[in-house]
Amino acid sequence: MSYGKKQVSPFSLAFIGYGLYALSQPAFAMLMEAFVRALEGEYVDNLYMVPLTCVAIALFRGLGSYLGSYYMSKAGANIVHGVRCDMYENIVRLPMKFFDDNKSGRLVSLFTYNSNLMITSTTQSLKTIGREGLTVIALLGYLFYQSASLTLTFLLLGPPIALALVWISKKVKRLGHGIQASTGELNHVAAETFSGIRQVKSSANEGNEKDRFFQISDLTKRLGLRLAKFSAIYTPFMQVMVIIVMALIMYIVLLSRGSMDTAQLVAYVTAVGLLPKPIRSLSEVHPKLLEAAVAAEEVFNHIDLEQEQDQGQINNVNLLGKLSFNQVSFAYKDDQLALEGIDFQLEAGKTLAIVGRSGGGKSTLVNLITRFYLPTQGEVRIDDVPINQYKLAFLRGSIAMVSQQVVLFNDSIKANIAYGAADVTESEIVAAAKAANADEFINDFPQAYDTVVGENGAVLSGGQRQRIAIARAILSDARLLILDEATSALDNESEVKVQLALESLMKDRTTIVIAHRLSTIENADHILLLDDGKIVEQGSHEQLMQVNGLYSRMVLRDFIDA
Repeated sequence: MSYGKKQVSPFSLAFIGYGLYALSQPAFAMLMEAFVRALEGEYVDNLYMVPLTCVAIALFRGLGSYLGSYYMSKAGANIVHGVRCDMYENIVRLPMKFFDDNKSGRLVSLFTYNSNLMITSTTQSLKTIGREGLTVIALLGYLFYQSASLTLTFLLLGPPIALALVWISKKVKRLGHGIQASTGELNHVAAETFSGIRQVKSSANEGNEKDRFFQISDLTKRLGLRLAKFSAIYTPFMQVMVIIVMALIMYIVLLSRGSMDTAQLVAYVTAVGLLPKPIRSLSEVHPKLLEAAVAAEEVFNHIDLEQEQDQGQINNVNLLGKLSFNQVSFAYKDDQLALEGIDFQLEAGKTLAIVGRSGGGKSTLVNLITRFYLPTQGEVRIDDVPINQYKLAFLRGSIAMVSQQVVLFNDSIKANIAYGAADVTESEIVAAAKAANADEFINDFPQAYDTVVGENGAVLSGGQRQRIAIARAILSDARLLILDEATSALDNESEVKVQLALESLMKDRTTIVIAHRLSTIENADHILLLDDGKIVEQGSHEQLMQVNGLYSRMVLRDFIDA
């Protein structure tokens, strides 16, 4: 409702325009009465006024139509802009669990389908209600003025029309929910296929993806056709009701021809003849409003979702980077612990290597440091302060992350390096790129730092993307650094260059490494071996090799070629 309140001025101008349009309709009926009287010999000295009045009414109607259509469209555009921005702002601030539970294609559909449908259907309905509704009121007012007894006939079909509306509205609302869900799934499948097109093609899996898309598209089509069927039934039903009323009125007019003169009867029948179109248009509004209501429910549900908790008060302090986990446990679901009893301490400026089998909880552990998730039990501390006491933006701004899956935006190299950093100069960007061993390949591009990297860095190699991410981390000057298998997918030559860049980045920073490279693990100050969400061994490389436990067996098995 608050979105509409902000558009009082355009809405007011729109309804003033619709009022002008509506008044032009009974004016035409009155003009017909004047025309018949002129044919009968009246207005002999002012015959020119009849055609001039006709032109004036047409201009009056055109002005009203313009004001109504333009300002209603303006109000709708302003509202959809506000709704989209508020929904986007709220969604990006939702907890990470929300994104785990919701497909990206479904979320995109909220912006491309739901918000558009909500505003388009609403504004079109308001246009119809404003213009045609006021027209019906104006015409009925004129008809009551001419003959109240005849006009009361219109009320006879009120109850059956209301019952029809209730029945159809239930069907339309249920189908509307189904169409929105299937459209979201359709967007998700398409987005998933296009984002993973290399895997799809390399697996020769285009046929299966096609079948999956066709199946969901067919469901969407069938639901749409069912909705169209009910809409198609609705409009003819309303039209038949109106025609029956008109037939009754025409018969009563013929019976009452002695009570009104010819000019009045012609004007009355003209006004009645002008009623079916606006009534027919109004009959089509209800299904559209139901569609808009279903879409709006989905949109506002997401606008009203509770944002990520940020109750910390500590902000803009000089962090040293000491990190500690105190008996931390975490579960993605209530009955399934992903981490259990994690307890360690890492001094500022030191390096922690986390190793273990896939699914052992390594990535989950680092996600707790950034507060992507909150521990189920225990505490994570930085500089001996629980991390929930830091302002969320400050905490995450103090942590730089370089992962195997580098995220680059369809923008220039310069903008990608500076992403998230405020008020940085070009010389600082270049210095960060040099420190990350990226300056050389960047300058090989004709546009150098202004080169647009394409969607997710499509014009760059894997090693180049990693070095851009490292340059971004260097520029952020964060006290804590998280490296999530940052070199695991690179060839040997790229890995050497990236490793040199990482060594520059890790200098004087508290670093947490999810590692697969033996030299990185050997050089770490402390090593955690995770298995099934628990720390099974911890210590330095030398200490763990002497234990001759799981860690030493993993080193001999997995790193024998290193």
